[in-house]
Amino acid sequence: MLKERLKKIYLYRHSLWDMAIKQLKAKYAGSILGISWAIINPLLIMLAITFVFTVIFKTEINNFALFVLSGIFPWMFFSNALSEASFSILNQHNILHQFNLPREILPLTSILANFLNFLIGWLIIYPLFLFFNPKIISLLPLLIVLLLLNFFFVCGLGLILSVLNVIFRDIGHLLSILLMFWFWITPIFYSVDMIPVRFRWVCNFNPMTSYVVYYRDVIFKGNVPNFSTSAGIFLWTMISLISGLLIFSHFESIILKRI
Repeated sequence: MLKERLKKIYLYRHSLWDMAIKQLKAKYAGSILGISWAIINPLLIMLAITFVFTVIFKTEINNFALFVLSGIFPWMFFSNALSEASFSILNQHNILHQFNLPREILPLTSILANFLNFLIGWLIIYPLFLFFNPKIISLLPLLIVLLLLNFFFVCGLGLILSVLNVIFRDIGHLLSILLMFWFWITPIFYSVDMIPVRFRWVCNFNPMTSYVVYYRDVIFKGNVPNFSTSAGIFLWTMISLISGLLIFSHFESIILKRI
């Protein structure tokens, strides 16, 4: 069943791409700075966090601004993509009535549009990391693999949230609260080593910990991630994607009845 669903989505890949590009353009339509907001938002948040933790709390982490940016940038993609995907079917349900498309296309379109936005931002910030640590260029293949796994991980969660939000309309509103809590338990402006041992199980259970640690190893530290981090990334991606396809398939029959 999963194979058939993936095959059907693949057959509509051109429609998915065209809709994602259209959505990305619409996101910045009328904006003076346009696509520049793809990097401005995480930079502003990074600067605010850097000020608090370097000026007020006197953190001892070297190059703290880049340390934060290596975590906040992936987080922005994750949170924005999930927020938009959760309302994708409710906000664009007329497309399902007008066109014979796989219903997964709507949440996947929102996620792909955010992923393209994410990639554009990388074109700007990657040279910055490269300037401070030139040896990270040798790890570029690992970064590319990570970006793809990150995309599929978010696709799985986005599929789940999009269909559940049709059935339980409170899901989308609760998501903003969940993401705020999730942000603070993800090691974005602190390292895992700074967490007391008795609380580290929270980070270990948090899938975004593996992603942030991996990003930080590859673009900030210039280290090859250890096996446990790499295995965690792959495992979380597979769990998310397979669960997303199965849950979406299970509830798909009631989507058109609820919108």
